[in-house]
Amino acid sequence: MQKRLNKAAPEGEEGEEAAEEVGPVGFVQDMRADSRQWQWAGIGFGEQETYRLQMHLKKLSKDSNATMCRFFGKILGTERDYYIAETQVEAAEEGEDVEHDADFEPNGSGVNVYTYWVTHSTMGEWKRLPDVSPSDIRAAR
Repeated sequence: MQKRLNKAAPEGEEGEEAAEEVGPVGFVQDMRADSRQWQWAGIGFGEQETYRLQMHLKKLSKDSNATMCRFFGKILGTERDYYIAETQVEAAEEGEDVEHDADFEPNGSGVNVYTYWVTHSTMGEWKRLPDVSPSDIRAAR
């Protein structure tokens, strides 16, 4: 998996790199610089895990067309741990035809300005968490 994250564009028949259209990656948090600050506070993931997490965040940013992607946190569970990422997109995504409350704020605005993703490992597949609805906020209060 780590090779896939670092993989260069495939070479053509004549030894030149194939021209592959790759969209720009939005702002991705510099995990290595942040890791140094966390180490001063006595916390951290280690160099390898930090590097894998940095590469995984870049891949998430590219795959989700995010303008901003950052590491939000790690939750230590009893059976597995959860890595959480926060992304922001410019425009609301066209999506499911699910009926929402009248005061529901679409993805990219209001309480849903950020989209959150979760994975179980630094090399696992990111899963998008659902948007927040007004009923969720009332239940949390």
